[in-house]
Amino acid sequence: MLFLSFCSKDDNDIDSFAFGTAAGECYGNCARFFLIKNNNLYPDDMDYYYNADLKFQNEPLSVDKYNLAKSLVDDFPIYLKNNPNKTFGCPDCYDQGGVHIEINRNGDIEIWHIDMSVDSQPTEIRNYIQEMLNILEQL
Repeated sequence: MLFLSFCSKDDNDIDSFAFGTAAGECYGNCARFFLIKNNNLYPDDMDYYYNADLKFQNEPLSVDKYNLAKSLVDDFPIYLKNNPNKTFGCPDCYDQGGVHIEINRNGDIEIWHIDMSVDSQPTEIRNYIQEMLNILEQL
């Protein structure tokens, strides 16, 4: 038992998982984020994101939407786990927007900023980012 506890980080120890996309040069709602916390899914409560604190509504979405988004926690790539607090490519440098992921684990926050251009994404995470974008469309 002791050996197993040292071998892997259990995703169940994640306090919260935030994900979404944002674009700086747009009108209206330019940020689309969601928060998974305490087995619930919360939509954002902001129109813009400028690398600041994310804000979320207090009312969770339906269980169906939570179950859809939960796969992003379950399928989180090893590559990102091994490369925390990284920026891949140049998110929104050319008005293409960017993907943002934030994990809070026992008070430690890890953040990733990822270019929307597939060519700027590491090969190891391309399928995951596409999965995220597909889920965002369904939410």
